[in-house]
Amino acid sequence: MKSDIPINIRCHQGFTLIELMISLVLGLLISAAVIQVFITSQRVDRIQNAGSEIQDSAIFGLQGLEYQLRLANLGNDGVPLNDKTTIGGVVLTSSDDDTDLVNVLTTNELKDGFLTRSHDMSSTGNKDRRWNGLTNTDVASDQLTIQYTNTTGQVLQDCEGKNVEVNERVIARYFIAEDDNKTGLDRKNLNLNCDAGRIEKKNDTEYEYQDFGDIGQTVIRNVDQFNIRLGVKQEVSTSGILRYEYTDMSVKEYMDIVTDKPFITNIKIAILTRSNSNSPDDSNSKFTIFGAEQQLKSQINAPKYLRRIYETNVLLRNARVVNVINGVS
Repeated sequence: MKSDIPINIRCHQGFTLIELMISLVLGLLISAAVIQVFITSQRVDRIQNAGSEIQDSAIFGLQGLEYQLRLANLGNDGVPLNDKTTIGGVVLTSSDDDTDLVNVLTTNELKDGFLTRSHDMSSTGNKDRRWNGLTNTDVASDQLTIQYTNTTGQVLQDCEGKNVEVNERVIARYFIAEDDNKTGLDRKNLNLNCDAGRIEKKNDTEYEYQDFGDIGQTVIRNVDQFNIRLGVKQEVSTSGILRYEYTDMSVKEYMDIVTDKPFITNIKIAILTRSNSNSPDDSNSKFTIFGAEQQLKSQINAPKYLRRIYETNVLLRNARVVNVINGVS
């Protein structure tokens, strides 16, 4: 008996096993490439963010610092600048009596911890507020103290943003201070702070400093190191011919000179700053600052940060014309 149901035989075509395997491999390769591009872009973005953080904080902060330092020695027209210059722009010495010539003479004497200092120098004063060489490297940080008198005829602003009235005398110091967000580790969160005050007349012959000697205001965040060098003009005699040459030295080297100290003409500043956000790549642990190598303090599982060194050179007002002025009869 024959069936009346028609039989239709159709051929079905598809991928072979080899073709499927090739497709899967190609898909995996493309996916891996996309993931690699994504990871790389994320890495580059984090590095760029870390770099921009350093630029925003350090470069703009240094510009503000330079502006303030250019005011140092203002009102001290044409007087040679050293550790004995009265109202000298770089404050190296102080006293509460007039026995010796000093930069700052006040009835409430400034202690060493509030003067311009570099590592291996003495530091006395209020323990919590004086200079103590805080640093994240194996070399202590420095402190720079300047003073000036506002003789511009207009109101200025000091490094803390307070108004400086005409003829007011300002004293300000720059130093490393620990951030309120403390790590409790060897590498601390450090900032460059500025503490500004005034030197005012107590009576007809005496002066005293006011609103000076506290923690001040932060001017640059995340600064691991702050170093300075004093640029000086030295007399050099060659074959009986006297000439001058410019060089620089640390504050300690300058203060250790037992003969008459050379005149200060400029201040060199260097900061080692880091990013605020973590970076996928850690910076080197060794840095060269003013020609000397410094090593970051060791710390287990330390966060990775991008770090950069910035240096600047600030010429002091009225500091390079002393020979001309002194030569006028």
